[in-house]
Amino acid sequence: MRLPHFSRSQLGVILLLGVSLFLLWAWRANFFLAPSPPRAAIVPHVFVEVRGAVAHPGVYGFPQPPTLAEVFHKAGAAGPVPAPSAQDQKLSSGNLVEIGANGQHKIGRMSGPQLLTLGLALDLNTATAADLDALPGIGPALAQRIIDYQQAHGPFKKIDDLIEVSGIGPNKMAQIKPYLVINEPETRD
Repeated sequence: MRLPHFSRSQLGVILLLGVSLFLLWAWRANFFLAPSPPRAAIVPHVFVEVRGAVAHPGVYGFPQPPTLAEVFHKAGAAGPVPAPSAQDQKLSSGNLVEIGANGQHKIGRMSGPQLLTLGLALDLNTATAADLDALPGIGPALAQRIIDYQQAHGPFKKIDDLIEVSGIGPNKMAQIKPYLVINEPETRD
């Protein structure tokens, strides 16, 4: 087999095209440049939901746990700001603040589906059957069995205790464990 013979000008064009393609590839892959530093973005890691007599109800993200006064201000609460003793109360991620027209407020927890959507874990000992139903692979019947087991045996000490509930095997446990947490009970003074 005989290879084709190229003239010097043809070889020059082929070489020029090859070098051009290599440089284009190197430029697109940032081959010659140092990687740019990541952007310094403030990612909210504390989420608080606000409902009720506010101008802007919804879920708000904060870089650190906000005070009740900050939440009132950000949501545009129509009523008076809470008493000074309550203004400085820090809220944790997953709190739900319901604000009445007279400025009274009630603090609770967001729903299970909302927590999971925000990437927050469910507290196994305070979750309702509806909250547990939002977990992947858990239906209403299994969620109710978990609640029934907890009522019969008391609060879960560790997440792995779920294996004792009928219908939860090792595979199901591995599937839902990343979405659960057991928080210490809050002590009120």
